[in-house]
Amino acid sequence: MNIPWDRQLFETIKKHEPISRNDLSLGFGYHLDFSIPQIAMAIHAGHHVREDLLPCMILSPAERMFEEDTGTDVMIHDHPNAVWGLESRAVYDLNRDEEMALPLVPEKFWGTRVYGEQPTPEMNDKSLGQHRFFYLFMGTVIRHMIDTFGYCIVYDIHSYNITRQQAKGIKSPPVFNLGTAALDRSKWKGPIDSWLENLRKISLPGITTTVAENDVFSGQGELCKRLSQWDPRILVLPTEVSKVYMDEKKGALYPPMIKAIQNGLIQAMASHAAPNPHPS
Repeated sequence: MNIPWDRQLFETIKKHEPISRNDLSLGFGYHLDFSIPQIAMAIHAGHHVREDLLPCMILSPAERMFEEDTGTDVMIHDHPNAVWGLESRAVYDLNRDEEMALPLVPEKFWGTRVYGEQPTPEMNDKSLGQHRFFYLFMGTVIRHMIDTFGYCIVYDIHSYNITRQQAKGIKSPPVFNLGTAALDRSKWKGPIDSWLENLRKISLPGITTTVAENDVFSGQGELCKRLSQWDPRILVLPTEVSKVYMDEKKGALYPPMIKAIQNGLIQAMASHAAPNPHPS
């Protein structure tokens, strides 16, 4: 087991589960009751920017929100084990390694300039420190789950802009996309196929649910890669939801649609992977 973990935090979790926190100083929030070996995560849900960085940033809130996965925290909030981002990915991106996590040049943020004045080295160190702590925290949580259940499944929930995919020539992007390029498809065939089938069962108001594998995204973000390398008993399912639930440009959510996606995902998770898909 090569999972990074903190002994003091590990002992605190064992003594005080369930645990919860929604703290901007961490950059992420969570509630975890450890009743099942599953974690629902929405690491790009955050919109906050630290006070020390705001004077440097020229990216507008609307531009920031376009690149964020607005509403994905709502989608997972009813799961017994949920972790969601609070800090914007314009500050640091938890789905990239440390070298690529800070968008200090346009090439690291879809060609858009984030900062008018470069953050100081101290500011960057703080951002990377939060990035490191997130993975240390998750390693500690997952280690506890593996000790308890023998495995852990992570539902890595993201969203994507439909207009951006259409501009690439994809006329009808799927409502849900599962990225499996970083996974051992033969080893995890059962849980992967089961998750795809559960996504197809989600009913949405006014539209047909479409599901694809490795279509708009192939699931090769840092979260999936890193956690998969930690231990062979960890399965990460990078799941993209198209922004059918909101106005991409204005950032406004459509309440009936996001509620339907929330209910559908929670039900899909609840009926997925209940026995252990990989006991060894």
